[in-house]
Amino acid sequence: MKKKILIIVAIVVAVGICAAAAIWIINESKYVKPERIEPEVFEDVEFDSDLLIGLWNESSVYYRYNDDGSAVTWDVADDIAESEGTRLSWELRHNLFIHNYIMEIGGVVPKMYNMKQLELDILEYNDDYGVNHVFKRVEEPDLIN
Repeated sequence: MKKKILIIVAIVVAVGICAAAAIWIINESKYVKPERIEPEVFEDVEFDSDLLIGLWNESSVYYRYNDDGSAVTWDVADDIAESEGTRLSWELRHNLFIHNYIMEIGGVVPKMYNMKQLELDILEYNDDYGVNHVFKRVEEPDLIN
């Protein structure tokens, strides 16, 4: 009888040790392996980038998007004409709208936006800071500057 009790105790102790080791390994792996963070998923919405080509206006700010991926922006409130405006390149992937501002002193400053609406006469997008931009298409004869 003593022998059976010793065997049962030995089995219970062995199972306990195995369970404790398994729990320790699982908890230890949380600290050894960094948590995988998935990249931000953009909505699977497609916008027609051809609708972007042309001249757009919001208040005193103008953007002219060209079909070769280049663009220029200027602000008539600051007495800046299109020829003096800031050059940039643009890219539209799904609803991710990217402006790469080309600095006069060298370098490129990227700015990413979330495209909300792109139609023949309305362009709307916002950034991560909650700033919303709504542009209206401008016909060339309407442009004063």
